[in-house]
Amino acid sequence: MRIHLYGGLACFWYLLVFAVTTLRFNHPGLLPERREPAIQWERATVIPDLTDDLKLGEAVRGDLDLIGWVLPWNLQKTPSGDLRFELVRPGRNYRVTTDRAGGRVSVEERATGAGSAINFMHGSTGGVPGTRFLQLWGLYTDLTTGLVLFLSVSGVVLWWRRARDRRLAAVVVVLGLLVSAALMLRVWIFG
Repeated sequence: MRIHLYGGLACFWYLLVFAVTTLRFNHPGLLPERREPAIQWERATVIPDLTDDLKLGEAVRGDLDLIGWVLPWNLQKTPSGDLRFELVRPGRNYRVTTDRAGGRVSVEERATGAGSAINFMHGSTGGVPGTRFLQLWGLYTDLTTGLVLFLSVSGVVLWWRRARDRRLAAVVVVLGLLVSAALMLRVWIFG
């Protein structure tokens, strides 16, 4: 029984974040997003001579010591051969423009709020380019998922073994199964 108590406590924060993000996805206006004004900054840098725009964006990201995904569909080459691209990560977006002639990179940085960071945690395995720290969230996700599955199955087994609660256990498990199956079937058929 103690394993259920401490296992539940270990999963508490993950399940709380999962519940809040589920509410945010299903009811976007419930927790409004506060967008911060953009901050602009520049940095002198040596821009590598790469022909692959995605690799160039990733090299610039690394040189600026930023984390996030370079969005391949937003890569734009200017007539002078410079590159404009977006870099996104949980809680922050960047618009980056290279200036080869001046040896500079201009960045427009915008905080997207805590909500976008929390939404990222919903089903993320934690792999954000440029950081290893967020991989811990992926590990926590995997461990919590395994623990929840173990606790669910062992909880049903323990409940079933108690002779006085067996009938109630069967009703609760069957009702939970039917409701879950009906909801999944509805989503599968009607979208």
